[in-house]
Amino acid sequence: MARKMDEKTYSKYFKAFGDPTRLRILALLVGGERTVNDIVKQVGLSQPTVSRHLSILREADIVVDRRDGQQVFYSLNKISVESCCSGFCDCLSIPVKPVKFVAKAKRK
Repeated sequence: MARKMDEKTYSKYFKAFGDPTRLRILALLVGGERTVNDIVKQVGLSQPTVSRHLSILREADIVVDRRDGQQVFYSLNKISVESCCSGFCDCLSIPVKPVKFVAKAKRK
């Protein structure tokens, strides 16, 4: 069940979703938790730039971070994203089927 959100919350979500770099970061995080350095390497931008984008995503509650020593790990806040998307569709009276986030496992 989606939590009730106001226009300000939806605005923050969609502002965060509205940047191509942040969408690339989110696509990486669908595959699982990543360090800032992993994300920097994958998107090809500077660490300060990636950190700024991650900060926006974190403030919108789209990602969560976890510290382990000096490393910071980021992951998708799946419950929050699902709640926002289904809640927004409810506001527009659009029926939504539950979505499963499927991580693509890389085998070595």
